[in-house]
Amino acid sequence: MRKSTFLHLTIWAAALQLNPLAADSFTHPSDIARQMQAKFKSLKTYQADFSLSIKDLNKTKVSSGVATYGEGGKLNFTFSQPAGDIIVSNGQMLFVYVSRLKAVGKQPLKSKDKDGKSLYAAGSAEGLSNLFRRYHYRFDKPEQPREVEGGKFYILDLKEKEITGGYDKITLYVQSETYLIEKMRASSPSDRTVELTFSNIRLNPQIDTKLFQFKEPENAKIVDNPLTTE
Repeated sequence: MRKSTFLHLTIWAAALQLNPLAADSFTHPSDIARQMQAKFKSLKTYQADFSLSIKDLNKTKVSSGVATYGEGGKLNFTFSQPAGDIIVSNGQMLFVYVSRLKAVGKQPLKSKDKDGKSLYAAGSAEGLSNLFRRYHYRFDKPEQPREVEGGKFYILDLKEKEITGGYDKITLYVQSETYLIEKMRASSPSDRTVELTFSNIRLNPQIDTKLFQFKEPENAKIVDNPLTTE
């Protein structure tokens, strides 16, 4: 396990113009973490297309849509596949609506422990901070950055400090020039694996703030605190 703490996840270790690390200097994983966090804090808004693959008990489910971030921990994942599903956070509460079940998961985001248990919650400054606090991290190989899967990335392996029943291992693919997370893979002790990929990333676009306001559908079943494990 390394010193420092992990992850520049989610979804968005995002963006703007910090000077890249000098090519002739020694780069430590903590250098990448600092760059990512500083960029994330500089963002007002962020939007990208996403693809999500979940493998559980030899069954794979693939979904996609558009992810949006707003300053203050505001999130919106609007799914085009399956259509009607949505994940929304106003910075205080995370809502997960599953259309075919007509069910809403409702999760507060101010608990120190529960913040870090959802990959989506990492799209806020608090969520990102909690992930760094909860995980050890290191480069997967000495050669960094390197070309892989059509891009040049810093690749970070993350391991949970204390097993909680959630995602205990995460791998991040961080763009070497922008320090944006393009892909992350996560796995849990129950053998669930998740791959979340971002593309067509837009920084600081104009965003309708209504995206971060969740209106509970009529006749929907409300489930409190569903994110106790994964």
